Amino acid sequence: MVKLANPLYTEWILEAVQKIKKQKQRPSEERICHAVSTSHGLDKKTVSEQLELSVQDGSVLKVTNKGLASYKDPDNPGRFSSVKPGTFPKPTKGSKGPPCNDLRNVDWNKLLKRAIEGLEEPNGSSLKNIEKYLRSQSDLTGTTNHPAFQQRLRLGAKRAVNNGRLLKEGPQYRVNSGSSDGKGAPQYPSAFPSSLPPVSLLPHEKDQPRADPIPICSFCLGTKESNREKKPEELLSCADCGSSGHPSCLKFCPELTANVKALRWQCIECKTCSACRVQGKNADNMLFCDSCDRGFHMECCDPPLSRMPKGELSNHIKNELGVQVRGRARA
Repeated sequence: MVKLANPLYTEWILEAVQKIKKQKQRPSEERICHAVSTSHGLDKKTVSEQLELSVQDGSVLKVTNKGLASYKDPDNPGRFSSVKPGTFPKPTKGSKGPPCNDLRNVDWNKLLKRAIEGLEEPNGSSLKNIEKYLRSQSDLTGTTNHPAFQQRLRLGAKRAVNNGRLLKEGPQYRVNSGSSDGKGAPQYPSAFPSSLPPVSLLPHEKDQPRADPIPICSFCLGTKESNREKKPEELLSCADCGSSGHPSCLKFCPELTANVKALRWQCIECKTCSACRVQGKNADNMLFCDSCDRGFHMECCDPPLSRMPKGELSNHIKNELGVQVRGRARA
């Protein structure tokens, strides 16, 4: 029998990941285990085991860079992470149905909406009925036969309620049709200001070589012809490694996308401090500007920061060249 992660523990782990990111720190296994153990009293050994199981069934993403592993919420990945060979989990021996990574690119919001609208229940639909409906759809067999389908559907429903796409009254779910575009939440996070200051290349960024772009989004595995919503969307590519991502998958607003296109952009795995130009040093203490997505070490800020900022704030970050970048540090 395939051992799956406990859905409740997975929720705790994802909550810990978001909490750690809000503290501007890297969601490492040690930090996640400490956060869950402190908040819920679960022993760290169990948290570590559940974290690995959550990675195997696709509920949590694991990204390794320079030997350091970080963990992300697949439905809220934040800044870009590149897909590397071997990062997808292998199916567990003896398991039936498609491999675990089949659920990584499922749009749970679309499935939930499809089921609720297909059921046409006036008072909303229960999760049990939603699951039964989806399992009856022949084109979804590869998804519904997955051993982690029920767990991921439950998590998807909870997130859809949290982000306003679904309304929940008791055990019943309904599609939230209150917004003009049919979505309860804006396409881009409210953390971005309505307008961003223009940006330009720094002297040390000019005339630098660029890696050949990879024509596939590392989040949804789509191309510029088809993003997660099956719509055309340009790809942003890392100047150092060539890995690419759709702005919508990166959670970049249109203004930030325009700024990034004018710069020599680096993905999170290749990010270098724009002040000291050192990569890898004190990676956990790096802040990111919402105007340009450049990285800055806390000690490279002017004045230097002794602790990670919390919540929204405006940073006045200067590098040794005297170039000032204003922006809000974000997780």
